[in-house]
Amino acid sequence: MINIGDKAPDFTAESTHGVITLSKYKGKNVVLYFYVKDMTPGCTTQSIGMKNSIDAIKALNAEVIGISSDDLEMHKKFLDRYKLNFPLVADNDNRISKAYGVYNEEKNRARRVTFIIDKDGIVRHIIDRVNVNTHAQDVISLLKQLN
Repeated sequence: MINIGDKAPDFTAESTHGVITLSKYKGKNVVLYFYVKDMTPGCTTQSIGMKNSIDAIKALNAEVIGISSDDLEMHKKFLDRYKLNFPLVADNDNRISKAYGVYNEEKNRARRVTFIIDKDGIVRHIIDRVNVNTHAQDVISLLKQLN
């Protein structure tokens, strides 16, 4: 897995907001959260928490990117159903989850892990034991430590 202090692996991928390239976020902090599957209870709770906290996160010079192995069509349904206000990246081939070391071979998808990446593209925090109920608040606390 990627470690704190490592440069975040760059990627370009399709998202619900068009093509995203991580390195284009330079100058902003990025909350890159890998989640298991659209429309499941835990991932829905986690994503709604991020949606409801987006203003506080953006106030800390950060952008949120959700990422899972689901395809773009499923992501769009998820985003529309829950009115999510940040992009969801389709990692269909799991290349991004593998690059970050969060790929679960047994389930053929990413584990639930969040990376807080600073404005220079360096991983500053990793939440490996995500609590879906407090995830957004945990992210905000870590972002405050960066500023």
